[in-house]
This record gives sequence, C-alpha cells and structure tokens, in this order.
Amino acid sequence: MTKAILVAQFLQARAWWRLDSAGASALHVARSVVSLLDAAAYLQGVPEDDPDLLALEAMGCFGSGAFDPGPEGWLIVKEWQLADEATAGPADLLAALARAAGRAAPGEITPRAATQATQATQATQPASITVPKQAQSPDTLSRNPA
Repeated sequence: MTKAILVAQFLQARAWWRLDSAGASALHVARSVVSLLDAAAYLQGVPEDDPDLLALEAMGCFGSGAFDPGPEGWLIVKEWQLADEATAGPADLLAALARAAGRAAPGEITPRAATQATQATQATQPASITVPKQAQSPDTLSRNPA
C-alpha cells in the first residue's frame, strides 16, 4: 500500500469516529467529517514523492504498516475543522501533520504529553499523609515506661 493510501485510510477512520462522537455541535461535526473525507480523497492523487509524505515517512509514521501521526498529529486530526468556519484545505492538513511529526515522532512523549500524564496520575492517586516516627531519647524512655 502507498503512504498516501495509508494516510487516507487513517483520515477516513477518524472521520467515522468523529461522526459517532458526541460533544461538538452537529454543524461542526459535519464540517470536520467532510473535511477529513475531502482530505482522504485528495490524498488519492498525491504522488509518493510528495515532500509532506516523505517527511512523515522520515519521522517513522508508517513503521507498523499503518499511519500513526504521533500524539500531536492525533490532536490535529481530532480537532480538524471544528470551528465555526472552514479555515484550511486538505493540503493544509497534510502539511500540518508533517510539521507535527517533525516535532514528535510516533510513540514519543512530548513535554505536553508528559505533563498531562503526570497530572492524570497525580489526580488518580489518593492523597497520603505519613507521620514520621518520633525518636525518643534514652531519658524519655526511662521516665515514661511503656
């Protein structure tokens, strides 16, 4: 399979996920789904030597036989075109994914992801209080028999 087809399949899957997800308004969801499907269709005509595809390949985004844009790329796709008006096209999405992959390879923990993981861990751990054992001097022991 070509790199462009792998990216297109990823975007199609994310479009279906978006369609099934609650949260955003119906208009925003529709815009996002159509934009992701439009980008998937656009990729059918992108040559394998496209600079953005080559950048994604160089960053290891096709390592497992599927496209993995990395943590920042997932966020870009998740939020793609959820605004009140369309702001970018399919080529812009591919370029944004390539830029994001250059900042964080797939599976790499970015500083933001590390901070979020730490905060999530701290939020789920119960607060604990430890009371240190007080040392008793030999004088105290002799005056206070147990």
